[in-house]
Amino acid sequence: MHDRGKELLLPGAKCSDIAKELNEMFAAENLLQYRSFGYGHSFGVLCHYYGREAGLELREDCDTALESGMVVSMEPMITVPNHLAGAGGYREHDILVITDDNNAGNTNITGFAYGPEHLIVRS
Repeated sequence: MHDRGKELLLPGAKCSDIAKELNEMFAAENLLQYRSFGYGHSFGVLCHYYGREAGLELREDCDTALESGMVVSMEPMITVPNHLAGAGGYREHDILVITDDNNAGNTNITGFAYGPEHLIVRS
């Protein structure tokens, strides 16, 4: 989910289309009902102050098209209730700059290792 989401962060991609495709992936695994919130958000690039902006949320109701220079997070999360197998929450998070400069269409500026081996706390 996380890797596909990063692939979708390209100049011209609409936030709502990204959310719809990721929703379909969760739904195919019968996990959509456990999605906690949207898939990502901006970092103060649409206006003069730093922070999240409603105009750039990776959700179904936001039709903003990504542009080079925008800074966006990719952070899919699910929370499975305690009474079900696999209970708990899991979320990856990266921050990417949308670019026209490379084949990927974005540059990941987080640089933190991810995957279950790095993020799951085991007792």
